[in-house]
Amino acid sequence: MADGGASTYIFLATALLISGAVSAVLIAQYGDMTSAMEVERRAAEADSKTSFDYAGDLSNVAYDTTDPAAETITIYLQNTGEYALDENSLFIQLDGVVIPDVDVSATILPAGGDWGTTELLEVEMTGTWALADNSDIKLTILVISVTVAGYEGQDSQSTEARLNEL
Repeated sequence: MADGGASTYIFLATALLISGAVSAVLIAQYGDMTSAMEVERRAAEADSKTSFDYAGDLSNVAYDTTDPAAETITIYLQNTGEYALDENSLFIQLDGVVIPDVDVSATILPAGGDWGTTELLEVEMTGTWALADNSDIKLTILVISVTVAGYEGQDSQSTEARLNEL
């Protein structure tokens, strides 16, 4: 009888050690999952607080062709989100073709500073498109917010616009 009791205690102790180890692994995994969920939540929050909209009359977009080697299209964007946006991180496609950063200039109106909520951004794109007056173009723009608490939000929109040659 004494041997049966000792082996039972050994099995019990072994079972408790194994269940303790399994519990430690499960708790660590739960901690990793909650950390990952928190990162996703903060990234989603940054995206939800980052937004912009096209401003001005998109059926009458300024198209300057006085210099055929450097035609200019001018559009206006408004920050409609809670986070300030980074005007240097614009990604622009015109009819599906990416406009290189060197061909894009952005000016915050009216007096510079940060591209905060309700602020306008004048965007001038330069290229050699040789488009006709009253041409319809498709614009796709991606903006990224400034970093807030280690996270950046982003927003993108596509729209059609009509060029008005100056």
